[in-house]
Amino acid sequence: MGRSFRLGLFLTLLIASCVPLKIDQVAVPTSISLPIDPLAPAHAPEIRFALIGAPGQVNIWQLFDRSGSTYANHAVRSETFPSLYQLEPQDSSFQPLAAEGMPSEVMQDGGEYSAVVKLRPDLKWTDGSPFTAGDVVFTADTVLAFEFDHDWGAYYPREILDHAETIDPVTVKFVFKQKPNVGDWQYGVLQAPIVQKAFWESTVQAAFAYLPDDALRAEIAKIRSSLEVVQPVLADLTAQVTSLRVNGKQNRKIEGDYTRMQGEVVYLQATLDNLLEDYAAQVKLAQGSLYTLDDEKEPTLGVWLPVVKEDGVWQKKANPDLPFGAPNFDRASYHFFENEKSAVTAFQNDEVDFILSPVDAPPADGITLKYNSSYNARFLVFNPLNIYLADPAFRSALACMIDRDVLAADILQHKAAPLDSFVLSVQWHDANLKGACAGMDQPARVVYAVQLLKDAGYSWEREPGAENAGQKISMSNGGAFPKVTLLAPKKEEDALRFSAAKYIAEQAQYLGIPFTVQEAGLNDVIYAVYSSQKYDIALLGWQLSEYPAYLCEWFGGENLHLYNSNRLGVVCEALRAESNLEVARQAVIQIESALMSELPLIPLFTMTQVDVYRNVTYPGPAANILNGWTGFYGAPSHAISMP
Repeated sequence: MGRSFRLGLFLTLLIASCVPLKIDQVAVPTSISLPIDPLAPAHAPEIRFALIGAPGQVNIWQLFDRSGSTYANHAVRSETFPSLYQLEPQDSSFQPLAAEGMPSEVMQDGGEYSAVVKLRPDLKWTDGSPFTAGDVVFTADTVLAFEFDHDWGAYYPREILDHAETIDPVTVKFVFKQKPNVGDWQYGVLQAPIVQKAFWESTVQAAFAYLPDDALRAEIAKIRSSLEVVQPVLADLTAQVTSLRVNGKQNRKIEGDYTRMQGEVVYLQATLDNLLEDYAAQVKLAQGSLYTLDDEKEPTLGVWLPVVKEDGVWQKKANPDLPFGAPNFDRASYHFFENEKSAVTAFQNDEVDFILSPVDAPPADGITLKYNSSYNARFLVFNPLNIYLADPAFRSALACMIDRDVLAADILQHKAAPLDSFVLSVQWHDANLKGACAGMDQPARVVYAVQLLKDAGYSWEREPGAENAGQKISMSNGGAFPKVTLLAPKKEEDALRFSAAKYIAEQAQYLGIPFTVQEAGLNDVIYAVYSSQKYDIALLGWQLSEYPAYLCEWFGGENLHLYNSNRLGVVCEALRAESNLEVARQAVIQIESALMSELPLIPLFTMTQVDVYRNVTYPGPAANILNGWTGFYGAPSHAISMP
């Protein structure tokens, strides 16, 4: 699945309305299996999808690179290539696909680290040849050699993964430069797409000629080594010259050495820059040469056979070998439309069963929209430099007054889903971690919030109650509570955040807090939080990831919110090098527990992903598939025909 549209791909990229924050991208399976069920419904002939925009002619190498990673490309080609493991859509659990059982523990191996994966011995490519460890090793080593980025680079991170080895036909050994964490291992390498070595080996080998040669690599290493030697010398001479000038003194030898060393550093750096430019150009040329390789008759291994185009419709048939279970449809077809309006018309005319689109489909008569949480989340952020807002009682009381269900359903009209946690995936969130006011009605929330504040020493000229708002709240020292300003985007830039801010202000004012909303441009909100720090509270958004490494990016690493908690530093440091899923899960729970009690941010809501389908249903819980079935490109291997 393309990481540009995935549920997954580590804090990765934030949308335009979000704060630019590095997050670990999330690896999502390229195939989704469906176990054979003797009670499964009979096959229907076809499931029909509508896509906005047509796919391009790209091979597997371009499909997972930036130029080929479009929603349409991934939709028509999903579930045709194998991966060792996958995430099950219903619960995001990590499950074997082409692997047999779970991978070994990552162990120290000399100066490196390694782990072993066993493959299913029964799998065959569509040309009848066996799926082997050689295919896995070839794919990994090719991606590493050609230095791909985007999806490929996230699946096979060069800074972590050194190479792969064939132990025997069904055993692969992965060797790492440093100990991988769960994001690198289970959510990276182990969910990477795999190609057939026999089909690609000869043509890929020819493309190696375009890669930088050993002489260029050696020259770059030599210049870098020289810079490492002279830069500290220049720094020392710079300090000496500065000291002399400050004290009105001169030393011709030191100043001469400084001038010569400065010139040498400038020369070496310019030389290195030119060499790196040549290197990058050669790598790009080599990558491009792979994009042009012919993939006609390429053997694949998935639930579906490769897609073919007939009369303007792209169609893929079920793999008759049933390597990962039997889908409930004989084929999946894809019909392309210029815009959502024409796709909706086709849907209303019963020409398609599911409108696939990475954006929300518009409401229309006769169409029932199915709403799911997405990875696009919104939070209240407190300025840690404001001592009046640092009181946990104040934050807890404000969080209690915000009824996420009311906010999502009534205020935001189901364009948002309630968010009362810092972690989205059920695999990483402890269901027992809940806000103190979860499930309370509004009168109960008022009572609870008021008691929190009273216990912390706050008082009112008129105390809030079920029938009346509070007036003139005072702090424990008797002083009036200062005016609080919530910084939020303008309505025309983000209508949901604007409406949420108004609701939050009303709830705070009910407690007697002098609370106002200040509208600003999105860039101004970001600048205030991350640069000037001239704000009280801000309403921010991020594109989160399946694996919640962002928790440590937020609070244990760069600590963008200046939040300090001694409990998080050690845990985050351990999490960065933890490759055991359960140990990592317990660490995440510990981090989230601290955040839930101290509330450096208040979770509010996620944007909803809208699914538009009929004539079909899906197994498991009917509601709240994270990022919706649209995020799985309609998951035709899971879809079930309805009478």
